[in-house]
Amino acid sequence: MRKVVVLCYVFMGLLIIACNISWAAAPVLKESFPRLMGMNIGAKNYHDKRYQEEMSRLDIVILGFYPGWGPQPGASVQDVVLAIKQRNPHILVGQYTVLDEAYDNLDINIADKDKYFKLKKEAWWLRNSAGRKLQWTDENNAWMINITEWAKPDGEGRRYPEWLADRDYRMYFAPVPEFDIWYFDNINYGPRVVADWDLDGRDDDKSNPVIEAAYRRGHRAQWDSVRRLAPTRLLLGNTDNDLSYPEFVQALNGAFLEGIMGLKWSIETWGGWYKAMDRYWAAVKNTALPHLVGFNVWGDPEDYRFFRYAYASCLMGDGYFSFTDKNKVYSSVPWFDEYSIDLGNAIDPPQKVAGQNGIYKRAFKNGMAIVNPTTRAAEVDFSEPLYLLAGIQDKHVNNGKRVLKLTIDPKDGLILSRYPVVPRIYKSSAEDMRRLIH
Repeated sequence: MRKVVVLCYVFMGLLIIACNISWAAAPVLKESFPRLMGMNIGAKNYHDKRYQEEMSRLDIVILGFYPGWGPQPGASVQDVVLAIKQRNPHILVGQYTVLDEAYDNLDINIADKDKYFKLKKEAWWLRNSAGRKLQWTDENNAWMINITEWAKPDGEGRRYPEWLADRDYRMYFAPVPEFDIWYFDNINYGPRVVADWDLDGRDDDKSNPVIEAAYRRGHRAQWDSVRRLAPTRLLLGNTDNDLSYPEFVQALNGAFLEGIMGLKWSIETWGGWYKAMDRYWAAVKNTALPHLVGFNVWGDPEDYRFFRYAYASCLMGDGYFSFTDKNKVYSSVPWFDEYSIDLGNAIDPPQKVAGQNGIYKRAFKNGMAIVNPTTRAAEVDFSEPLYLLAGIQDKHVNNGKRVLKLTIDPKDGLILSRYPVVPRIYKSSAEDMRRLIH
């Protein structure tokens, strides 16, 4: 009996140690606002100290390293991730991956030569009935891959989704345990091209529900493999759908809503604000905890009205705001005066119903966000005095005034504080300083 008791204590001690290790390794998720996400997969100058400083201001940043990255001998991916986290210990850092396409030209991308040889050896390239490889766009010179269960397995019983999960794990995530997020691009609801998906010698309709489901199962096969390989990593995908499909629902920890505003193909452009917000709500609902939803918009960093409209819209929910400079794409960290208002934790739940004059308002511990998605200016009253930001970028709007009511223009937003606020200026960035002074 004594031995049993001792063994029980030993087991409990080991369990506690294991739990402590798990808790220590788990990222600390931000509860307050603003919540900011950067998609910085463009320029690869990650060794630049100023760029590291700019990225470290964010709450989540996705990076796009490639095999063999390094500006000089001795530089490593882990060095960069650690440098960013040293500046901001609470930031979540992710690494970009993509499943459904790859380069078929070593002159373009020698770094991924292992993919090239594996795809060629296993005949996993997607082809049509005439035997030609296919692209859904020639913008990136990449070619499509058959990610379905119809593709023949390799000698170890793996198809491309399982093989790539293992390859990317060994390439990025095992050597750099500091990566918090495994990011997946191109999470589409179905194929983009007509092809011979089931390898029966005939082209398949890409809208065929059987083909669409098989395509989604290919993505799910990769995620299931990732869960086995890296159970503590958070999975975040760039999705063109609301993730409500059986193969997708609750399978990811977050979604990146790329270009939800600001582009010709943005949901807000062709479907309107309410449709864009419906996608936002659905992404939160259909992801697993902790629901890391990136509300990504594209625009001119000096178009402050559009920024406010987009930022305030994001604040109607619990997602992470992501602004992409349309001229620099995913290679910079635009910064705005409004980020200086520490809103604190949300008092109101996400706002899905309009209030006075069609305006949406959400209260936070230290302030309020309001957005006017209508086509007309509207007056808004407040139950207590609030302060506009004493801004540098748009002094006409952010004039520091104390207000009990105001008029907000159509397609505009405002962030107000319960106390006077002046913006933070980061002296580490000469580019930011020049822009703010201008």
